[in-house]
Amino acid sequence: MVAQQLLGEIREKGLPRGTKLPTERELMEALRVGRSTVREAINGLVMLGVLEVRRGHGAFVLDPDAGLEKHSVISLAIARGVTPDLFEARRLVEPFAASLAAGRRTDADLAELAQALADHEDALRRGELAVEPSVRFHLQVAEATHNDVIAGFVHTFQDPLAQRGPVLEEMEGFREWELDQHRSVFEPIEAGEAALAHQRMLAHLDAVLPYHEHLGLN
Repeated sequence: MVAQQLLGEIREKGLPRGTKLPTERELMEALRVGRSTVREAINGLVMLGVLEVRRGHGAFVLDPDAGLEKHSVISLAIARGVTPDLFEARRLVEPFAASLAAGRRTDADLAELAQALADHEDALRRGELAVEPSVRFHLQVAEATHNDVIAGFVHTFQDPLAQRGPVLEEMEGFREWELDQHRSVFEPIEAGEAALAHQRMLAHLDAVLPYHEHLGLN
C-alpha cells in the first residue's frame, strides 16, 4: 500500500527522472508508518525500476512510467506466498549475505542486530509475538552487507514471511528456538568469521523450512 501510494504521488505530480524523494524520516511522518515499512516500499519500487537509491544521498525517481504491473519472476513467486522456490533462493542469498556482513559490518550494524535480538527476547519475556524483531534481524543482516541489490532482494520477501510468523509462533518452543538460531548467526558476524556465518545461516534456513512444511505454509 505504501509503495502504491508513493507511485501515485510520483505520477500525479509528474515528478521527472532524477527527482529526489523526501528523507525516510519525512516519509515516515507523512505516511504515518515505520522506518522498515518505508524502506520496504522504496526497495520494492527500486526492483520495479521506478526508483534508484544512491547510498548516502537518498532515493531518486528513475522511471516514473515503470510500475507495479511489471512483475518479475521473483515478485510473482512471492505473491503466491512462501514457496520451495523462494526457500531455494534464500539458501543462495542469505548465507552469502551473512558471510559478507561478517566482513563488512560496522559498529552501527552490530548495534542494530543486537537490538533486534534484545527486542525479540523482550517480546518473549512479555509473552508477545516476536515476528517484527525476528524479521528485522534478517533485514539487518542484509543491510550489513552494504550491497543494495542483496538488501533489496531480502526486503522483497519479508512481508509474506511476516504474515506467517504468528502461525509459526503458535508451535510450542518455536519462538525460543528461533531466537537461539538468530543468536548463533549473530555471533560469527560480530566476530568477523565469514565462513561460520555462512554455515550457520544456511543451517538456520534448512532447519526452519520443515516448520513451514509442517503447517502447510510452503
